Amino acid sequence: MRINYLLVSLFAITLAACSSEKETPNGFKFNVIKEGQTDSLAKPGQLLMVDFLLKDSKDSVWNDSFKSGQPAPVMIQDSSMMANEKGLMQMFRLLKPGDSVTTTLTIKEFFEQMTGGPVPPNFDSTLTLSYTFKIREITTVEKYQQQQQKIAEAKSAEQLSKDIEAIDKYLTEKGIQASKTESGLRYVITKPGKGENGKSGQTATVNYAGYTLDGVYFDTSIKKLAEEKGVYNPQREPYEAYPVTIDQSSVIQGWHEALKVLNKGAKATVYIPSGLGYGPRRISPEIGENQILVFDLEITDLK
Repeated sequence: MRINYLLVSLFAITLAACSSEKETPNGFKFNVIKEGQTDSLAKPGQLLMVDFLLKDSKDSVWNDSFKSGQPAPVMIQDSSMMANEKGLMQMFRLLKPGDSVTTTLTIKEFFEQMTGGPVPPNFDSTLTLSYTFKIREITTVEKYQQQQQKIAEAKSAEQLSKDIEAIDKYLTEKGIQASKTESGLRYVITKPGKGENGKSGQTATVNYAGYTLDGVYFDTSIKKLAEEKGVYNPQREPYEAYPVTIDQSSVIQGWHEALKVLNKGAKATVYIPSGLGYGPRRISPEIGENQILVFDLEITDLK
């Protein structure tokens, strides 16, 4: 029995050493479960890179940056802002790299601090939310932007490689011989035109039909084809060729690239990697995230 009491005592001492409650100047309480090995605090204008786990009292995970590997940036504001800061923001002023802390918020407190508004009507107002934070590092806005740019470029390159593989596999299976650009666009000229290819600043008038690799149509400038493929929209009237000023009009980048390899009168089918289309955005039921797009184009005029 003595051994059991001793173990319980040791456990209690260890727990007390590993977890201590702290309080911000505005009375917000949090528990420190581990302290970092440095005394450095973020200065105004610097960023804390924060990993976090957010769970509710029903044990549902709302967000987990530990799993996603994408910490959140938290900017430390000028000290003059401190008096009006919510509890969480004051807490971050007190944290150092390596610190791990936990805190609990009611659902009302959560929405007040995170959105500045009331609890939406569809949320359970009895919930409480528990946050676990770990401070990864202190950095500057400039360094953070550079890191994000590198991450975005790496993701873009990876997605481009996947898209090109999928397009080339499709073309091989269909026995289609296509030309390619440095950016990854593939194109097949089905009817040669006349004159020089389109140049930046020129306006091309284009008849088009857009669809996915699996043949699902989502738009066209040709009314008869729209009716045939089930994409007719009376609000789209009049159905007619579309003018595009190369490198200036607000169409996807893949179109600008395609118009530079085509001339007046040319017809072509172009296969556009998602990065030259709408990227990771979902645009419609037919155009999802990282969607490869196919367009049949006819250049009716170029000037």
